[in-house]
Amino acid sequence: MTRRSFLACAAVAPAAGANPGGADAFRRWFCWLAESLYFMKQPPAEVKDCSSLLRFAYREALRPHTAEWARHWGYDWLPPIPEPRVEASPLFFVGAEARHFADARHLMRFNTRKIAHRVEEALPADLLFFRAPGGESWHAMVFLGRSQFENSGDDFVVYHTGPEGKWPGEIRRPTVRELLRHPEPRWRPVAGNAQFLGVFRWRVLLGEG
Repeated sequence: MTRRSFLACAAVAPAAGANPGGADAFRRWFCWLAESLYFMKQPPAEVKDCSSLLRFAYREALRPHTAEWARHWGYDWLPPIPEPRVEASPLFFVGAEARHFADARHLMRFNTRKIAHRVEEALPADLLFFRAPGGESWHAMVFLGRSQFENSGDDFVVYHTGPEGKWPGEIRRPTVRELLRHPEPRWRPVAGNAQFLGVFRWRVLLGEG
């Protein structure tokens, strides 16, 4: 990431009526971290599929964002976002157990709640979940809303494709308009798509963290 990216990020103002240090701060840190991975030449090695991208952004949004933390992850600047003062653990539930790891299916089932079936109702940091025919694989995307890295009138999502064969996959950041016209209909977040499971919200944002 570059200084130019920082200037663009710093120019993005908090939403009107935002709650500094509360849920809004968690949303902004989570989205900033998720989107920052798209701009990294080499994202953290742990981010290698859609669920690991979610786990990284969630966990690190809850950490103290100190200079040492920034150096550890290779950030040479930090955004002007208040620290999120929310009661939550950086662990994930799998059933009744709290663990460091949860795949996309268990992130959806135990760590989020469905709040809508229309992408138009999503808020920044909400998640879009998809399931492949037969239910054998699950996929998740982060709804970013407006970019914190560039001035744009579009809403974006960000996700990791996951590996396929020898290809390690990649992080993509299409606009919602582009996603709605995805060449593969199974990835379109529309009501007529049986593979689209809906818009989900982290339990911590619902006071259930």
